[in-house]
Amino acid sequence: MSSPNTTPGQGKSPARPVVSAEAVARLPRWPLWLLCAAYVLPGFVGRDPWKGDGLSFGVMWQIAQGQSSWLAPSLYGQPVGGGWLPYWLGAASIRGLGPWIGTIAASRLPFIILLGLVLVQTWYAAYHFAQREAAQPVQPAFAAAISRRNYARAMADGALLSLVACLGLLARGHETIPELVQLTGFTGGMLALSLLPTRAVLASVALFFGLLSLAASGAPWLALLTTLTVTLLMLKLGSRKENLEVLRNPLAATAQQAPEPGLKQWPILGFALACGATFALGVLVLLHGQSVAHWPSMAAFQHFLGTFAWFVWPAWPLAAWAVWRWRESLGEWHVLAPLALLVLATLAALLAPGNAATLVLVLPPAAALAALALPVMRRGSMAALDWFSLMFFSLLALVVWVLWLAMLTGFPAKPAANIARLAPGFIAHFSWLPALLALLATAGWAALVAWRAGRHRHPLWKGMVLSAGGVTLVWVLVGLLWLPVLNYASTYRPLGAQLASRLRAEHQPGLPAPCVQTLGLSLPQQALMGYFSRVALVPGLRGGRCPYVLIAPPAHNAPASDTRPMAANAQAEQQTLRRAERGVLVWSGHRPGEPDERLNLYRRSSAE
Repeated sequence: MSSPNTTPGQGKSPARPVVSAEAVARLPRWPLWLLCAAYVLPGFVGRDPWKGDGLSFGVMWQIAQGQSSWLAPSLYGQPVGGGWLPYWLGAASIRGLGPWIGTIAASRLPFIILLGLVLVQTWYAAYHFAQREAAQPVQPAFAAAISRRNYARAMADGALLSLVACLGLLARGHETIPELVQLTGFTGGMLALSLLPTRAVLASVALFFGLLSLAASGAPWLALLTTLTVTLLMLKLGSRKENLEVLRNPLAATAQQAPEPGLKQWPILGFALACGATFALGVLVLLHGQSVAHWPSMAAFQHFLGTFAWFVWPAWPLAAWAVWRWRESLGEWHVLAPLALLVLATLAALLAPGNAATLVLVLPPAAALAALALPVMRRGSMAALDWFSLMFFSLLALVVWVLWLAMLTGFPAKPAANIARLAPGFIAHFSWLPALLALLATAGWAALVAWRAGRHRHPLWKGMVLSAGGVTLVWVLVGLLWLPVLNYASTYRPLGAQLASRLRAEHQPGLPAPCVQTLGLSLPQQALMGYFSRVALVPGLRGGRCPYVLIAPPAHNAPASDTRPMAANAQAEQQTLRRAERGVLVWSGHRPGEPDERLNLYRRSSAE
């Protein structure tokens, strides 16, 4: 492999890489599918909802129970953001599958499918980008010809491995949050752009559903900006003298006789873009009357850069290198389209400070560009990335194993003491199945390292194997070995059970179940406490007639972005809180290791 070269005899022609026939060797499908399954399932399976996705889960549960409107998602009467689609998917799944697999598992099933769909769409988008003539390598003069399909498949494998290797997709991609639906729609838009020059009908379908998902999942502005971006890219594509499927579309037969050549380029895609833009504008008006985006301060901008650096690692340095090495081809479709989406997603994340989940939209176009770096990477740079991945993820895997042994045996003593301090009261139990699966994952990592250290130096995708495999290994080990202690420290299930038990003890038989007013609780806290306790919670001043008040300390305020309800009258709420604290304290509790998050239940005094 070498750097891109210009095609002989054409002067300033687009750069094309020079690769060997061995570089397009096929990545076996069953290890790739196994890697994807091992990446997708942990994090969704075997844990309760935590604060990160507690709000979304609570809204889905209330819609499924008929306590919230489908067209106006809310939590205990408080409107929430995030559009309709994420809550509809979870609520419909709870309605249909909840009685068989449980409410929590049913709420996550659509998001498991969505994350898998993101991986599939990224692979096919990179595949079709690499099918472009300008993206193909220079054919060797005295050796076997390089198959166009094999090269595109190798590049797509590299893009998929690059996406899996990104650190930011681990946590945010495994939560039932609206951003995962937005990611699916945005990746669908990237797939549509990859299909646009050759398969106009499929591109129109993918584009329409991608814009639909964006607009209906709380990102109507981004859907509108994506529509405008795609329109500009279409103008760029239409200005080129190429024999495109867009021009050969049978629905444009009558336009073929039009005197203006530009009219040939607007059959199906123009209609799809118009529908998408109209829908985005309609949802924009209905759901978001005013924009919440604003330009960040210098401190927020610096924080964004730091978050971006680790969130998009290792795709962003590879994407930057690819743009530099393919700089003579910046106007070519396989570089221009993912680069435009990358810039758009980065701008959207920058204008939404405090919401790191928005950065997930950057990952698919960054991975598609990172794949373009693989055929032009120097061998030394690829070896450095391999050594970093080998050392870093092997060390992390060792840490996971050592801490797991410390939880079970108390040795080493210092890690065991740290775990006991962070999760007081947790008692670890040995389970054969998680331990066996963790051993198999570690053995798979050892086999992968041995394969990479061998003579397999030619495939394009080889440089991302250790990065993707290392991320998946650590994720699987954490999901198998650490999940019990993490769930113990993060779940609200025991708190909800304690609250329900105390209210049952306080309740007089024959009287209706009492409601509980909540003051100071964030929306995720209300959602999770309400679900696990099944107590009728009434937030804020609306619960003034409830005999009990559940209070969270003001010192433990949550961020303002959709996590704390905004009181209509802050002074009145403070007065209500002070009166409630003069009542009788009947229960107090907190999550293990979180004493500052203590919740207090008061019974109102008879004089109030």
